[in-house]
Amino acid sequence: MLWIYLVEHSCSICLETIDMEGRKCYNTFNDRFRINKMNIKISEGIMEERAGIEYIHEPLWEYKNRFKDKHKENVEEYFNDLVEKSQVNVEENKETVKQIRQLKSDLDNLRTRISKFGLLQALLILLIIVCAAVSVIGIANIIQGFFETANILMASIGVPVFCLALLVLIKILHPKMKELKKSESEIRQKLDQWMKTAWKQMEPLNQLFEEGIGFELFQRTVPLIKFDKVFDSRKLDYFIKRYGLNVRDDKNVSKLYVHSGEISGNPFYIAHDLVHRMGTKTYTGSITISWTTSSYENGKWVTKTHSQVLTASLEKPCPYYFENKYLVYGNEAAPDLVFRRYETDAENLTEKQINRKVERTIRKLNKKAEKSVRTGGNYTVLGNSEFEVLFGATDRNNEVQFRLLFTPLAQKQLLELMKEKEYGYGDEFNFLKERKINFIYPKHLQGFNIDVKPSYFHSFDFEEIHRKFTEYNNEFFRQIYFTFAPLLAIPLYQQHKPQEFIYQDLYDSFASFYEHENVVNRMNATEFIHPLSQTRNILKTRILKSEANCDTIKVTSYGYRTEPRVDYVSKMGGDGMMHSIPVHWVEYIPVEKETEVAIHFLNEEKKETSADKIRKIFADLRERNVKDEDVFKIGSFIVSIINKGK
Repeated sequence: MLWIYLVEHSCSICLETIDMEGRKCYNTFNDRFRINKMNIKISEGIMEERAGIEYIHEPLWEYKNRFKDKHKENVEEYFNDLVEKSQVNVEENKETVKQIRQLKSDLDNLRTRISKFGLLQALLILLIIVCAAVSVIGIANIIQGFFETANILMASIGVPVFCLALLVLIKILHPKMKELKKSESEIRQKLDQWMKTAWKQMEPLNQLFEEGIGFELFQRTVPLIKFDKVFDSRKLDYFIKRYGLNVRDDKNVSKLYVHSGEISGNPFYIAHDLVHRMGTKTYTGSITISWTTSSYENGKWVTKTHSQVLTASLEKPCPYYFENKYLVYGNEAAPDLVFRRYETDAENLTEKQINRKVERTIRKLNKKAEKSVRTGGNYTVLGNSEFEVLFGATDRNNEVQFRLLFTPLAQKQLLELMKEKEYGYGDEFNFLKERKINFIYPKHLQGFNIDVKPSYFHSFDFEEIHRKFTEYNNEFFRQIYFTFAPLLAIPLYQQHKPQEFIYQDLYDSFASFYEHENVVNRMNATEFIHPLSQTRNILKTRILKSEANCDTIKVTSYGYRTEPRVDYVSKMGGDGMMHSIPVHWVEYIPVEKETEVAIHFLNEEKKETSADKIRKIFADLRERNVKDEDVFKIGSFIVSIINKGK
């Protein structure tokens, strides 16, 4: 049993090696009471697992040998259910697509022939023009009495070739081109008809794709990780009051996407932020000056002209924008622990290179530990030198809690994750812990589109729909799973249950302001940005009122308009005079715009279908004179713009 192994092989505080009889711990910590407490907690975790709670003890192994194939099956099963529900005729669509492909092939061949005949036609026209010119010149020279052989040949050859080429063009090429273009038009018409038929055949299936399918499938494969429909105000309140999440209203950050959930009652959210930072940009300008000098050489005065390029530069404020995707997880285990660890790219190193790196670094860390003890600090080096070096986190503030969290099993699993890149991504994650809040910044997630729209899967071709759906959702699972993997590698994070939390009776809004930002950022950006803005915009929201599952918010967009400017910089030239160098630069002037938006939540508890709820909301909005083009379906929300502002 797992807990017996830990009792015999580790101390529960420092979790360093203990001899087989449990008599000696190679670290300075030893506390039998804590050992017993750890044994009980792990025993309780195993009992819960036997009762039906499925913990993940080896995230990499379980992905390779269990979850990867299981998720493929779930994706295929889900897709087949959609196909059955849509009642599309797959075989009929395959025949239609076969016709489309044949027509496209015919069209490509026809275009090739048209291109060849077009080239031939162009060459023939060129030949006609040349022959006409040659004939005219030859005949004109003969009329003027120049009976040279060249003129006779130009007239005698040019005229017949001209007539023959013109005849071929008019009688053969022109009719052939006309025939080919007619055939092209006919094939295009047939192709359009078949395309319309194919799209109509697949329309029932295309309409069934909704946002959030990836998370639904993920939860089927890994029930331990549960995802919310909405990141509501209750969940945000839980994050703030229970775990101390800092949610300051920063005008420089806007949520492009957010999705919340929980692991064993411990909350998390995956976020995609747009971040604005004001920096500087260097602008340069230059002028060329010239002057003359005179010198007495070899008994006479010599004048020389000199030239020089004078360059000047200056720095001016400039806004910069970047995007960041990350995971935030709240857990009360090791509640005082703070550390930072950064990626090492260990997956790109051989075992020999890793050993060399460990040997070189561990000596420095041992010296750091000795200095820490002398100065009253508490940093001590782990017995597992490889983990100490590769994981890092040497700025940790609490050795007891660090060892309580990173057990030998956790160290083993994390090292496997950091060194493997066939199934996972290796050591490309930064891990920051701020007491009860954990931040995971995975590099692999930065280039992946979490928020794919349902239209991504739409096609007239059943096979293409099937391919896109399976490929995306299998990759989605891999991306999200290995985002959680560093946390799943820590057994205590799965086993620690949060205490009961008492929610407020009333909140200012149904959805959290994170969700509000997510919703408006996924709408058409031009609805919110100031008409003079020439940069990206940060969208921030403020609740106005909330009633009947509808949040009315004010959206403020922050951007910049630009104005061209010129500054003159004085600089001494080689002529000994000061010169003004013009430097052109751009001034960024803040602009903002306010827009009022109503966000209706589709209540899943009612027995109405989603389509019924959407129709009812649309009808209600029309009665209030809201135009259809100002209404959007975003995930579990129907969003309407009620005041476009100025």
